[in-house]
Amino acid sequence: MSTFQQRRAQRARRAGLIGSAGFIALWAFAGAVGLIGGGADLGPEITARLPLDSQVLAGLVLASIVGVPMTCTAILALRARPSAAVAGMGSGLLLLGWVAIQPLVIGQFHWLQPVFGVLGGLVCLLGSSLYRSSDGFRSPRLPFGPSPA
Repeated sequence: MSTFQQRRAQRARRAGLIGSAGFIALWAFAGAVGLIGGGADLGPEITARLPLDSQVLAGLVLASIVGVPMTCTAILALRARPSAAVAGMGSGLLLLGWVAIQPLVIGQFHWLQPVFGVLGGLVCLLGSSLYRSSDGFRSPRLPFGPSPA
C-alpha cells in the first residue's frame, strides 16, 4: 500500500519525465525537420563528415535515435505505465550516447551538446527514480488462481 506522499512524489517524478522527455522529443524532431528540409544548414565542412554526406540521413537518424524514444517515454509516463521508468532510462542513455558520439562524427563542439547531455542524464535519473519508487514491473492480476497443470 502506498501513502499519499508516496503517490504525490511518484506523480511529480512522472510529470518531470513527461516534461523533460517531451521537451527533448520536440527539439529532436524540430532538428530533424530542419536537417531534412534544409533549414538547418551544417555547412559543407560538417556535411562532408556525415555518413554518406547526407543531412537527410542525419535528420532521420536524429529522429529515430532521439525523437522516437523520447516520445515513447513521454507517452508511457503520461499514461502512468510501469514501463515508462525503463523507457526513460533507455531513452536517456540513448541521448547521452548521441551527445557523446556526435562531436566525434562532425568534428565540432556546440554548446547544445552539453545542455542536451544534462537533459539526457535527467531523463535517465528520473526513470531510475520512478523505477525504484514503484514495484518495477508488476505482474498482472488474473481473475483466477494459478493453473493446476
